[in-house]
Amino acid sequence: MKNLWSRWLAGWRYFGRGLVNGLSPMVGKEMRGRTRGWRPVFLLTVYLGVLAAGMTGYLWLTLGRATFINPQVGLNLYSFFVLGLVMLLAFIAPATSASAISGERERRTYDLLLVTNASPTGIILGKWLASTIYFVYLAIAALPVMALVFLFGGVPLANLGLVLLVALLTALGYGALGLALSAVLKRTQAATISAVVVVFLLIFVSLGIAVIAASTSQARPLPYPPPMGEPYRPPGSPWYVYLSPLTGLGSVLPAEGMNVGAGIPLLGSILNELLRGIQGGPYGVEYAYKMGYVYGYPGGYPGLPGSAPEITGLAAWSPWARFALYQAALTALCLAVAVLAITPVKPWTAWLARRKARAAHRPA
Repeated sequence: MKNLWSRWLAGWRYFGRGLVNGLSPMVGKEMRGRTRGWRPVFLLTVYLGVLAAGMTGYLWLTLGRATFINPQVGLNLYSFFVLGLVMLLAFIAPATSASAISGERERRTYDLLLVTNASPTGIILGKWLASTIYFVYLAIAALPVMALVFLFGGVPLANLGLVLLVALLTALGYGALGLALSAVLKRTQAATISAVVVVFLLIFVSLGIAVIAASTSQARPLPYPPPMGEPYRPPGSPWYVYLSPLTGLGSVLPAEGMNVGAGIPLLGSILNELLRGIQGGPYGVEYAYKMGYVYGYPGGYPGLPGSAPEITGLAAWSPWARFALYQAALTALCLAVAVLAITPVKPWTAWLARRKARAAHRPA
């Protein structure tokens, strides 16, 4: 027992040394590489230029022919700016991290990296932490552009922190996805294209599939009469819709005022209507009860209590909270895949070798 405890402590010390030896050098190396040369300056210029051009174009369309400034212009401007910020981070994050490991292979420095005192976990976490610092820098760099929104007022300051949280979680999760693809596919071009395609599927295609599935289920009549003695539970949202940042944005953006300014509806209302169509959590049949009607039954649903059905479990969470949970799970899964991909001796190979060695030394 004492020998087993000593081996366990020695293993954790070895893991800790490899982690420290990987984190500090990798963060320093990656940050120097991300801030030198013309590419970082060009990327930052394009990133802020797109945000500024979008806000300028919206203001020009909205206020160009207006004789007064509508108070809800600030809400619309804020919503579209946040959407642009999240979408840019969603596609910039995997594109920049897709070369983290494959770039080392192409520069012929990958083998040298593996023979250092840094462990595979330290290498991956160091590169991911450097990406995290860079994404925080991009989010902070966009704040001066966002400050223009507060000139018009009407923007709830309390939601700003949640919006930045959704944007950062989007960048961190999709950045880890690009890192995992970089470790698995071994080529930067293939990893970049694959990461962008997967992000597109997670953001847009997942919501489209959920809307189609919801419309199909709504076309089917509800059971009549309801099962006696069983509490009614509204249908829950598909889990995959919470991998899209649009789901999280729908719960943190203001959702009042439609067709404001140049006839462009408020983004928060669009996203909330989309979520209601998915029949998820507080947006499905339970929403209909709160509004005083039930699908297909003008007089109410027989046998059900008059109050809205109780929501429990993950369905009771706010959409941004579930998005944060699933992004954390996606990040952990992608980092684990990246670590396994660059580990020279796989854990199952080492386990099989130990098992064969014990079998060979076992007395007949």
